[in-house]
Amino acid sequence: MKKLLILFFLILSVFTLFADDIQEFNSAKKDFDYIEHSDRVTRKSYLLVADKFYKVYASAPRGSMADEALHYCAQTYYRSYSRFGSREDLLKALRNMKVLAINYDSKLSTMAFMQSAKIYEQQKDYPSAQYMLRKLIAKFPKSDEAKEAKDRLDSIDGRFSNMYADSGKTQVKPKPIIRDTGSKPVMDSKTAAAVKPAVKEEDDTADNSATSKQVAYGDINTPEKIPDGKAALKRVRYFSTADYTRVVLDMSGRASFDKHWLKADPSIGKPPRLFIDLNEVVVSPEIPQDIEIKDGLLRSLRWAYNRPGVARIVLDSDNVQDFTVFAMTDPERVVIDVSSASVPASPKSDPVKTNDVAKSPDNTKIQVAAGGSSTLASVFGLKIRSIVIDPGHGGKDPGATYYGIQEKDVVLDIGLELARIIKENNPDINVYMTRNKDVFIPLEERTAFANRKKADLFVSVHVNAAPNKNARGVETFVLNVTNDKKALQVAAFENQTTQKSMSDLQGILKDIMLNSKLEESIELASYVQKSSHRTLYRDNRYNLGVKQAPFYVLVGAKMPSILVETGFVSNKEEADNLATDKYRKDIAKGIYDGIFSYINIRNGK
Repeated sequence: MKKLLILFFLILSVFTLFADDIQEFNSAKKDFDYIEHSDRVTRKSYLLVADKFYKVYASAPRGSMADEALHYCAQTYYRSYSRFGSREDLLKALRNMKVLAINYDSKLSTMAFMQSAKIYEQQKDYPSAQYMLRKLIAKFPKSDEAKEAKDRLDSIDGRFSNMYADSGKTQVKPKPIIRDTGSKPVMDSKTAAAVKPAVKEEDDTADNSATSKQVAYGDINTPEKIPDGKAALKRVRYFSTADYTRVVLDMSGRASFDKHWLKADPSIGKPPRLFIDLNEVVVSPEIPQDIEIKDGLLRSLRWAYNRPGVARIVLDSDNVQDFTVFAMTDPERVVIDVSSASVPASPKSDPVKTNDVAKSPDNTKIQVAAGGSSTLASVFGLKIRSIVIDPGHGGKDPGATYYGIQEKDVVLDIGLELARIIKENNPDINVYMTRNKDVFIPLEERTAFANRKKADLFVSVHVNAAPNKNARGVETFVLNVTNDKKALQVAAFENQTTQKSMSDLQGILKDIMLNSKLEESIELASYVQKSSHRTLYRDNRYNLGVKQAPFYVLVGAKMPSILVETGFVSNKEEADNLATDKYRKDIAKGIYDGIFSYINIRNGK
């Protein structure tokens, strides 16, 4: 009898909760209908109604009303954005649409996929629109919406491709049509004698992830006798973990290249291979013809002259599922990123142990705080546990220099202060810095470092400059193509290259962006931009906004990544401010507040 009574009260409590949810939902729905037809309501009214819908969802995420509550929550935020223009409301609308789309199987889920894709299109965020449409097709392949999604994809592909019409030929991963000879390069005795061991090998296990390392063969500074019309491959570097590897081919000059992917051929015992054919290139004898990697992704790197004037670089794969190849200039190099899959880099394992030490690419160290049972948890399963701060430039590269102030010094101070604030206020988050002293770190090593650390956020800190000495303000960038001439000028300067090279990079960004964290990066940038401007300025003229441009330092990042231009050192008034310790600390505080507004929103705080 007692068990029956307990069961009765359990059923009664469940029914009561369900009835309460219905009542709360109907109340929120009534409020929504009222504010939609009223001319006197404020944005706050919409936020209150959205919160009521969200509470219905949160009280029973698997309940019968959860998807409808999420739908109306998203629509309330979107209607608020439409009426009052707050980007924060748009981002919240998209976030709730994504939760609805990914986690439920109802008609409202397909509507959420389609609506979010449409919003991304309107925002000219074509990669995110494509992502949502492809997710819809994969999840609901037989639905009417899947057919509509395929039509929308075709339309976006055509429109997106037109963005590159004046930027050179877009590179697409070709079908495997190149035959491998099956022969393995043999190193002659003369070459073997000249081979030097790796100039740098770093055991980097501070984050308790799989062992990662940096290895280099050859010497970029060694003089070579290079035939006229050719370039030399002078050094091979790789940055390696079990699920991400970046290979860098350092060149003496610009060289064209072709890339080819070959599937495995069990009949001759061949694994999948990625070929890079370097045209009109000679290879330094200091680079061995067979480099063993064995990092779980790549088995080895080997090279040979495939035909006169063509050096073929072969990457034998153990588990490569995705790759990107692109060129960088000043100095010239070819960068190859391979990964096991296009997945978020956020670690799902337990937090790192107390007092781990982070090594930057220059072998400097940053002590990080103790890891514990993290309370950070979002509806996406995202746990932000680590942040990489990248003070731009350094060493031989001073960055923008005006009025006796060098960018590299300003941003290092800002980066160190930002790291200090994060660690002081958030002991459960690890902070890594690409550099913590005045040393030069190549651009490609900075993102590779963040990927190796499995960082959850990447923040590159810079100071701006312009020919117009009156220019001032703060702006925040994410990686994407752009037609904005001023944005391209900023990117060209930070990339230490030319406008022509920017055009070349934009020509290959289509492939790269499909695997990027563009939507999350824009969201992070929005919070940092808003907070930085609010901290530093009263005049809205100096809020230069969130912009998109092809920055080398952001290419290949597996996490949300931004580049913050914290002011114009070319402006005398701003230069005077940037010279002071207080102003640099204010900049760091503004960036910090923006980062943690993003983290708290993403994690439901």
